[in-house]
Amino acid sequence: MSLATATTPDFLDRFESHLHKTLCDPRHDARKPHVLLDASRHLAFASAAKRMRPLLVDHFGAAVDLRASHRLSIATAAELIHSASLLHDDVIDEGTERRDQPTANAQWTNSVAVLGGDLLLCIALEQLYELPRSVTKTAVDLVAQMTRSAMREVHARRQRQWDIDDWEAIATGKTGALLGWCGSSPAIAVNRPSLAQRLADCGHRLGLAFQITDDVLDLMGRETGKDRYADLRHANPSFPIALARSKSTAVRAHTNEIWATDGASDQALEQAAAAIVESGAISAAWKRIEKHLDIAMESLGTFADKPGGHHIARWADQLRSIARNTMEDS
Repeated sequence: MSLATATTPDFLDRFESHLHKTLCDPRHDARKPHVLLDASRHLAFASAAKRMRPLLVDHFGAAVDLRASHRLSIATAAELIHSASLLHDDVIDEGTERRDQPTANAQWTNSVAVLGGDLLLCIALEQLYELPRSVTKTAVDLVAQMTRSAMREVHARRQRQWDIDDWEAIATGKTGALLGWCGSSPAIAVNRPSLAQRLADCGHRLGLAFQITDDVLDLMGRETGKDRYADLRHANPSFPIALARSKSTAVRAHTNEIWATDGASDQALEQAAAAIVESGAISAAWKRIEKHLDIAMESLGTFADKPGGHHIARWADQLRSIARNTMEDS
């Protein structure tokens, strides 16, 4: 889903230039083994990367009048934290494709992908050195929260008994937390801690709405930049799947059968997805998306009329439209 647009026309060009400079820094190039940077660049520079998180940082930063250079630093940190999480997730999920190219673990090894992700986290934190220390502290807290939520996701996948509460906790700790940080960190950087909580809630709600939409698109077999039916195939916690399993014994039995079999066929996955759609889970997902987006806009408040703020409101409207169209097609 490519939704966000730049607050200023040249932001993405400046961001790409800064990201390239960061990951091609001679300080890193001079250190071996080079393969860790190769894997990091492989993912970070992929042409299919949407740059949603950097764009949101730019929007929130513009809304609170954060200087452009600091918006760029936070935006780069957000993208690198996200990229690191993807490198780690692909190892856990045994993914083979990401951003229309082989995953780092598929092209190299699991070890390269994991350690490459660790290196990206370190480089991400370096971006924040010139900002108030409180910004770095929140970034460290964010990484810890995302790590704990990723471990909870691993446990849920192994147990294959997750429910809506499990999904909510995992989505909050991963997607919601990172988009929340995209909202709060610019406010913290300009020393407005009370505003930071409001903008964190806005970003968090946008993140949950985005995650539910992504879950629905995966279930519908739409292009999401990862393996088709990845959630069904790998028992990944998913909002519509969890909801359908809670309402339908047939869906629960069908998904249990798939997860008990290595290498489920595409036909079996398609049949399971159809049963989940028939359960009414897509309609319920749409209502939850609407709720999260409404709360996000309430949290944004009058900032929706400020530079950057109206881009966030437009992003929410686009996400609402994608979700509505998907529901109508189901």
